[in-house]
Amino acid sequence: MRALIVIPARGGSRRLPRKNLAAVRGVSLVARAIVTAREFAIGAPHRRVTIIVDTDSPEIAAEGRRWGAAVPFLRPADLASDAIPTIENVLFLLERLADQLPPTDAVVLLQPTSPLRRAEDITRCWAAFDPAKRPSVVSVTPTSHPGELFLQQEEHGTLQWVPGTTGPALPQQASAPSYYVNGAVYITTPDFLRHHRAFVVPGCTRGVLLPAERSIDVDTAGDLALADAILAQTETPVVRVGDRKIGGGAACFIIAEAGINHNGDVDLAHRLVDAAAEAGADAVKFQTFDPEQVVSRRDESQLAMGRKLALAPDTFAQLRAHAIARHLMFLSTPFDAGSADLLDRMGVPAFKIPSGEITNPPFLAHVARKGKPMLISTGMATLPEVVDALDIVRAHGSPPVALFHCVSNYPAAPEECNLRAMGTMRSLLHAPVGWSDHSQGVTLSVAAVAMGAELLEKHFTLDRSLPGPDHQASLQPAELRALVRDVHATEAALGDGLKVPVKSELAVALAARRSLHAARDIDAGKVLEMSDLVLLRPGNGVPVSEAGSLVGRRLKTPVPAGSLLRDADLE
Repeated sequence: MRALIVIPARGGSRRLPRKNLAAVRGVSLVARAIVTAREFAIGAPHRRVTIIVDTDSPEIAAEGRRWGAAVPFLRPADLASDAIPTIENVLFLLERLADQLPPTDAVVLLQPTSPLRRAEDITRCWAAFDPAKRPSVVSVTPTSHPGELFLQQEEHGTLQWVPGTTGPALPQQASAPSYYVNGAVYITTPDFLRHHRAFVVPGCTRGVLLPAERSIDVDTAGDLALADAILAQTETPVVRVGDRKIGGGAACFIIAEAGINHNGDVDLAHRLVDAAAEAGADAVKFQTFDPEQVVSRRDESQLAMGRKLALAPDTFAQLRAHAIARHLMFLSTPFDAGSADLLDRMGVPAFKIPSGEITNPPFLAHVARKGKPMLISTGMATLPEVVDALDIVRAHGSPPVALFHCVSNYPAAPEECNLRAMGTMRSLLHAPVGWSDHSQGVTLSVAAVAMGAELLEKHFTLDRSLPGPDHQASLQPAELRALVRDVHATEAALGDGLKVPVKSELAVALAARRSLHAARDIDAGKVLEMSDLVLLRPGNGVPVSEAGSLVGRRLKTPVPAGSLLRDADLE
């Protein structure tokens, strides 16, 4: 079945200027719609899908193409006004492209103003669509109040029932459920559109529920802020690697990156395994490559370095056994298909994909077909390139994926690290996101965990003075131990966000807070006035909030100046 996905995106907007280019969590509304459309298209290989951005704006057209959509033309001026219904633009598009596209079975309309819509929402609408029996499907959301309760406000503030209603005839609880079309997904046949000149026809159109939390339709700056806040709190799915969980609220998964810091020395590689275990890391990771399959023979210097640093294939099985004996997960980064095959036969629980291979489609497809989790580094990549890589992975088996934000410089300067990009990737790609840290020291690794990094990778060496390309940007064993300790402390310190005193503060509160004391010597029989009271430490007496319960009462016994006042002293 052929589907044409249309993303309508005018350049203007009355309430929110440049609305369709406005960013939610760092990604424009039109880009989010395209990424969701692409994920939907990849998720059903039996569908043939074309994604088109329909716009009058050259800037939106450029944004659409950057994210992988087609923009065959710009809307003519007479169809660019906000007074023109979307249906007219869609019909014009179908007519203009009639001789350029193969026959279309379905038109899927995705408004960019629904940034919380997921590919699964489109898929559910698609499942309800049948060109012959159910030619019109839209996403709807239950309202919290029935439609007969809706009112409109007249010019001077007076309320009237919406035309066509007369107010509630039944208690709200007894009213039939009401729904509204939320604008996220419309699916129809071209013939239905041409005949009815509408996407929604009561009595014909089927509604598919969209969760209320994903039903925001952005029309104002407030809507934009709300969508941003909701996406910031979105929990990622769990990716299981061996017996460990990554994402979904699990503790940060810490990978001690030995890489090539063994300098081709097997004994040094085994000592790195021991150092990672003693530091308390979750995994130790090496790099597996055949230099002849990675580097051109014309690049003699890099090829020579690769040959010097490559370990023999059987060494990795020995390192894996050593790591398991030290209660460490063993991982290695393959740089070529043969190395991925070697690691797969060895039984590694996941594949780490290096940043340099994120634009290598054959390699990504080869690894994805193995079905094991892929931990993908994104150094040097634009966000559209990351989406391209994920499309390839999803199209070739769709194994679980976690991502590393990364800056591929050694060392990476703090001002280049842009840790907020982790949140952008997480909100757009719905995958666990962490930080592959190439900066010096442990500061940015700890900061990344505080910002929600779900996995962390850091190079380490036994000695920074050793020769080799990565040693100087690596941690030494004591620093690696400190990193693991600080990460665990940071996670423990984040807490649950509820502002309440902790148990250890209670004794401090008695000493540090104040309670009511006698301001002067007070005789028995005296009726207390506010001037008789003073707030002094300790705080184990009557708190100031209860001063009213003392004023106006008579003392049974004399009270010396500075003494705690107690309820038992009063009549």
